[in-house]
Amino acid sequence: MKKIPLKNFDGVIVSFITVALLNFFDFNIIKAIYELIFLIIVWYLVIEKVFEEVFYFRLHKIYKNTFYFLFIFGVFITYISIKRFDLTLSPFLISSLLLTLLTSYIAGFSAGILQSILIAFHINDFYSAIYMISQILLMNYLIRNINRRIEIAKSAVFTSLLSFVLLLDQIPLKPLYLNIYDISYGVLNPFISTIIILGTLPYIEYFTRIYSNIGLSELANMNHPLLKRLSLQAPGTYYHSIMVATLAEAAAERIGANSTFARVASYFHDIGKMIRPYFFVENIPDNQENPHDSISPFLSHLILEDHVKSGIELARKYRLPLTIEFIIPQHHGTRVQKYFYHKAKELEENVSEDSFRYPGPKPQFKEAGIIMLADSVEAALKSLNSSNYQRIKDLVENIVSSIYNERQLDESGLNLKELELIIDEFIKVIVNITKARIEYPKEEIKKVVQANDNNKQTN
Repeated sequence: MKKIPLKNFDGVIVSFITVALLNFFDFNIIKAIYELIFLIIVWYLVIEKVFEEVFYFRLHKIYKNTFYFLFIFGVFITYISIKRFDLTLSPFLISSLLLTLLTSYIAGFSAGILQSILIAFHINDFYSAIYMISQILLMNYLIRNINRRIEIAKSAVFTSLLSFVLLLDQIPLKPLYLNIYDISYGVLNPFISTIIILGTLPYIEYFTRIYSNIGLSELANMNHPLLKRLSLQAPGTYYHSIMVATLAEAAAERIGANSTFARVASYFHDIGKMIRPYFFVENIPDNQENPHDSISPFLSHLILEDHVKSGIELARKYRLPLTIEFIIPQHHGTRVQKYFYHKAKELEENVSEDSFRYPGPKPQFKEAGIIMLADSVEAALKSLNSSNYQRIKDLVENIVSSIYNERQLDESGLNLKELELIIDEFIKVIVNITKARIEYPKEEIKKVVQANDNNKQTN
């Protein structure tokens, strides 16, 4: 008989804890059993499907653990608030909104809807489910792709208006229960929830290393200690990373991927090179000898491969987002360092490609695949020395085709249509970057200089 993996019992465990907390103050064995059965069934029919659809949950167990914690916490704190105060004062928005910011809209509203139905059943108030679900759906939808804190505050305005309408509709049904205070609490609730979310989000990001787009945008500040070190210790790599970020951000936006993450991850994808910067060609001055010319290609491979390990160590030390840590090895995938491989074959005939292969893994999500492509394209641009459209197009297409044929993108989720759009966007960006400036006539330049000198003398 096939054994069920232990992880498949997560839903049962979470359901049991949730129902136990929900029934802690007013235990009813029959109701608790019904709630437990309902939650387990919905968990395996809905939540497990969400885990399959949203790639974050396949990357690391911390994503699921964060989901479990926020879901249980959301149910418990919402019920306690309703029991002690009132529905309009309960923080039912917080856990679902945090999940949307940290993972995805699908995860956030799924957790929010399940939480609302479970609580409504427990307190025997069907209206409370409508009241909570309506606001959860609206506010989660409004914040699903935000990059700035002010946008959460704006979404609270619309959610507050919805709360006001929902409460007014209930006056004919509950004239004795609804009053000016309840309506005021309901209108203010989204704003209070926003303040709590913005206050707690940085702590959750730091401890879980799961970052929202807001946190990622703050990391994009070029004053980050790692980026400052990179600019000083490996200036060539720093410039390369900025160029990769430009390409990756444009491509990600074109195919509907997370362009904010693509840009920020590109800034940090090669931070490991700052440990031994002058072993990387972009950091070697023109008048300086390449150190790889005097060492074995096998040693060169080990040195280059080590920048991946160093990058991961730096990402962990500075508590960068987990997804950025994953990008560092994945942007190389399991590709072969072909230059040193062919150099080694000149010395030893029976050399295996595997001896010069990066350890991987291959890109596991779209942004990782985009950064792999952008990194290779940007590196090849240095040998192009041309702004000719056809030459740029041929270069980009050849590189993308080569990586695709090596099957490096098999696990990234990128399809052929998206690769075509990425190629098109890369070409546009490169053409704009390499476009030659207009050369002004020397006589015109002299006239401008003389005019400036005359103005200075007059002043």
